[in-house]
Amino acid sequence: MLFSSITFIVCFLPLTLLVYYYCPAVRAKNAALLLASLVFYAWGEPAYVVIMLVSILANYRVGLFLGGTSSAVSARRWMLAAGVLINVLLLFYFKYFVFSERVFNKLLRIAQFPQVQLPILNIALPLGISFYTFQSISYLVDVYKNPALVQKNLLNLGLYISFFPQLIAGPIVRYHDINEQIRERPHSASSFAQGIERFIIGLSKKVLIANTMAAFADSVFAQPLELLPFYYLALGIVCYTFQIYYDFSGYSDMAIGLGKMFGFTLLENFNYPYAAKSITEFWRRWHISLSNWFRDYLYIPLGGNRKGNTRRNINLFIVFFITGLWHGAAVNFVAWGLGHGLLLFAEKILGRRIARCIKNERVKNVAGHIYTLISVALLWVFFRLGMRESLNFLWNLFSLNYGSRNMLLFISTMLDAQFAVCFAAAALAAFPWWKRLPLLNTRRLVPLRRCALIVLLLFAMCALASNAYNPFIYFRF
Repeated sequence: MLFSSITFIVCFLPLTLLVYYYCPAVRAKNAALLLASLVFYAWGEPAYVVIMLVSILANYRVGLFLGGTSSAVSARRWMLAAGVLINVLLLFYFKYFVFSERVFNKLLRIAQFPQVQLPILNIALPLGISFYTFQSISYLVDVYKNPALVQKNLLNLGLYISFFPQLIAGPIVRYHDINEQIRERPHSASSFAQGIERFIIGLSKKVLIANTMAAFADSVFAQPLELLPFYYLALGIVCYTFQIYYDFSGYSDMAIGLGKMFGFTLLENFNYPYAAKSITEFWRRWHISLSNWFRDYLYIPLGGNRKGNTRRNINLFIVFFITGLWHGAAVNFVAWGLGHGLLLFAEKILGRRIARCIKNERVKNVAGHIYTLISVALLWVFFRLGMRESLNFLWNLFSLNYGSRNMLLFISTMLDAQFAVCFAAAALAAFPWWKRLPLLNTRRLVPLRRCALIVLLLFAMCALASNAYNPFIYFRF
């Protein structure tokens, strides 16, 4: 079930809110939310609810052991390793087993053993498994570090792992950030209203901007690249750059808004990443929950930057290799992750030297911003296409190929009213320029903002009613 669907907005959400607020106590509210979350997940994949329930039960039992004060330190350490391994193996089987088989078969062919081949299994990827697996690992590590955090109520732990607003595509919620809210949380009309506003903003991002950008980007990537002029390819990757941002940040906005409606405060997941002036800053602004997860549960345990520059750089590449692999079991995702890791490495080596060469602060900021935008956009090619197709795309782009399509096709696209308005809105809303305008931050504009949100909601609902094209990019991760 999609947040940006008529079924969810008109049926599922109102019914869930009605049942939730009818329940008098927090324990009953949590039970109602857990049931709603399982129904939400089962709507598209009923069979995989069993896998989630098994995961919840296994992590609950391991957590109880880790939270026991009488357990020896070595036993707790081994139990933590076993719990993390269970979660990793579950993720590996569904997401990476087939990929591993293909890699192994390819290595056998290279080694001149083509007659020895593993049969490729048909394993479907459960929705959201990458997200709720990371949350389960977060719970176990947090309880290991602080046994007082152990959750002795199975329903509460089930709610943490399966909470439907962020179940399918995040943001990834670390247990120590939300455990108190599961036990007790305030509810207020103002917080509920803020949640509705945030949900409408996210829905508008997704339906009005991301879907429009996606339609054009898909049309570009679906055509033979040799036929398209380089400026058409450039426009295609710019549209995809906007699409993935508004698609994913729109989902996060809706998740955060839904959380507020139920009394939860979820941490922000995006902070205008395209306003970054370096790749380092980009990753502080993009998918913040994933960056923080890898920092706290992988980079720092590996040693972080405490053991010298060589070890720091190795840790950096390990993190971004796994970041790429986490997004998809394919070589192109690994290349995307390592590409970001390589740029981060280059910034740490050359960043200060370049900064000393450019004395003017404004010039430095503009140059850094342009470099970051171009780098991020080009790396998105590997996120969108397979490895061979990505290299072909970049070859046609940088060879300044004019293709066989004339300029009229490009001009007709740019003059299309819907596309032009959405493209302009995407470009403007990607940067926090409005924060510098004091008039836009006064209380006098509250009624105008609410009217604008109502208009956006009406446009979004009309778009949903008239257009079946409505995928979420991060659902496949």
